[in-house]
Order: sequence, then C-alpha cells, then structure tokens
Amino acid sequence: MLPTSCMIIMVLLNREVAKLSLLDKKKRKRRLLVWVAIIVVVIAAVILVTDFLRWQMVRGLFWRPGEINPQLETVVIIDPMYTPPEENLLMNPAYTLADYVQQQAAVNIDIIHYPEAGTERVLKHDPVCVLISGQTAPWTDYKPSEMEAVFSFLRETELPVLGICGGHQLIAQAYGVLVAPMGYQELGYIQVELLADDPLLDGLESPVTVFSWHGEEIKEMPEEFILLGSSELCRVQIFRHREKEIFGVQFHPELSGRKPDGKIMLLNFFAQSGMPLE
Repeated sequence: MLPTSCMIIMVLLNREVAKLSLLDKKKRKRRLLVWVAIIVVVIAAVILVTDFLRWQMVRGLFWRPGEINPQLETVVIIDPMYTPPEENLLMNPAYTLADYVQQQAAVNIDIIHYPEAGTERVLKHDPVCVLISGQTAPWTDYKPSEMEAVFSFLRETELPVLGICGGHQLIAQAYGVLVAPMGYQELGYIQVELLADDPLLDGLESPVTVFSWHGEEIKEMPEEFILLGSSELCRVQIFRHREKEIFGVQFHPELSGRKPDGKIMLLNFFAQSGMPLE
C-alpha cells in the first residue's frame, strides 16, 4: 500500500514540477507547500491504516549502533540476515528490533552478524540476554560453515535467548530440525492458540493476536523443546527449551501496533532476563 501510494504521488509531483517553471515565485512556493502537506497527510494516513507497524519499521531504518556504556546493561542482537546489517538499507530487522528494545529500556545494544556470533564474541560485553532478529533470504542460500559458530553458541549457552521469526527458525536448525518453505505466506495479524502455561505468556489469554510475516516454517519440534503456541497455518509458533530459557516465536512481537500481546511477551522475556525496564 505504501509504495503504491508514494509512486502515485511522485508521478503527480513530477507533473507539478514541470508546471512550476511557468509560474511566478509566490505561486511556486504556494504550490510546493500544498504538495508537501499532501505528502505528509498521505504518509500519516498510511501509517494509521497499517496500525503503526510501518512506523516502527521506518524508525529502524534510522537507528544506528552506539558506543557501549559500561554503566548500562547490554542486550545482544544476533542478526541472521544474509548480508551484514550496515548493508541492509531498506529492510533491517535487527535495527528495527534494536530501536524497539531501547524504547522499553535504557540498555546497550550489541549487534552481531550471524557468522561472527560464537560464544566468545556474544559474551564480550556480558549481556543480560540475547535476541535473534528476522531474516529475508531463504535458508538454502546460507553456507553451513558460516552457521557453525552461532549453532554452537545456541546449543551451549545458559543465557536467556529469544528468537524472532527467522531467529526462531535459526534456533530450531541449531537443534537439528528442518526449516522449509510453507508454500504460502502467513502475513498480517494472526491468532495463535496458547497450548501451555509459561512465564513468557503471563498476562495473556488464548488466543493472542500478533503480527506475522514469513513463508518458511519449522517442520517438526526439536526434542529438547516444548510447544507453547500454534496457529491455523503454522504449527510451531511458540516454543521453549525444556531446561534453559531459550524461546522462539514465529511472529514479530516488536511490530505490535495497537495489539498489546506481542509487547507483553517481550516485556515478560525482558523481566525474566533481569533487564532494567523503564
């Protein structure tokens, strides 16, 4: 919706620019102000219609890593995008998630691209927890040798971990489970039935409403994990490790919009991890 609206505006704007050269200075200025107002109104309307989800994604495009402050706790975000985060200018799940986390707590964010996410690197700044953001490339594009470090970390760690969308799938692969295409997209707000009690789900009633955007899925449950939630189109929506605080959600809790369920899950995870929430 947003790209189509912007394209129409750009075509009309180009026509207006051609006309402006024929007008005097005052009329040019007035017309330009009118078009600026139109663009602002259209963008605001699109954000409103899409329930502010696009706004959080736009914010992520402008987020940038800062220096590590030793007086603050640190949250590690492992980025499983095929290309490094600094190269992802139009779609940057790690930066979107980082921006959302810092809206909830005054913490350092340490973003690590997946090939470098071995145990030593992840522990460098003594993080309170680890998040794994989403990705867009099919898993068949990834080289097994580049996945070994992060797989090893996920099998060995005692830190609280939450995988989101592609991060959820990354955890499953680390524990030997196949992730493959669904044959369709699960896109938009969906309902997830909660199947078991867990501190991650405190304060929630089944079904929860969350935002989803994926075309691949975990094909079976890892033996070490418990299934906590399923949707009509995707069985493995929420899981957790039987003994460790390692969780995965197939949807995007950081893109909650006006629906609070995803945010509640994230805040529950942060509270369990000992993160100082604002």
